[in-house]
Amino acid sequence: MVDITNFVYNKIKEAILDVAKTAKVEKQYQSTATSFPYVTIIDIDNTEISHTLDYQQRQSHVSWQIDIYANGGMREITAKKIAKAISEIMEDELHMRRVTAKPVTNVTDTTIYRYMMIYDCKLDEDTQLIYS
Repeated sequence: MVDITNFVYNKIKEAILDVAKTAKVEKQYQSTATSFPYVTIIDIDNTEISHTLDYQQRQSHVSWQIDIYANGGMREITAKKIAKAISEIMEDELHMRRVTAKPVTNVTDTTIYRYMMIYDCKLDEDTQLIYS
């Protein structure tokens, strides 16, 4: 199994901080976030989808859920600005497939705007080539 989560996380974090310098970017959700914007990048799947009979040429399906939380009067604009920066990395640079990107009701606190994105790709484990 090849795990590229740290690679993806570092690329996304850099892009987020370029557009929102005070953003906090984490790999796990913290229900008590006090600093906004707050972004979580969660590894949600890493499934082997094929290999040869001798277990070579492995290919995997990997995916991540990215949640953007923002508050204040500009919360929607801020979240969508961050989402655009994320999409430029995930789609344009890494050539991943956007499964979804949409606002989601933040049930624990409706004053906080939440925007969820899910990306996936296929990964050649030998070459670490990403394709959708």
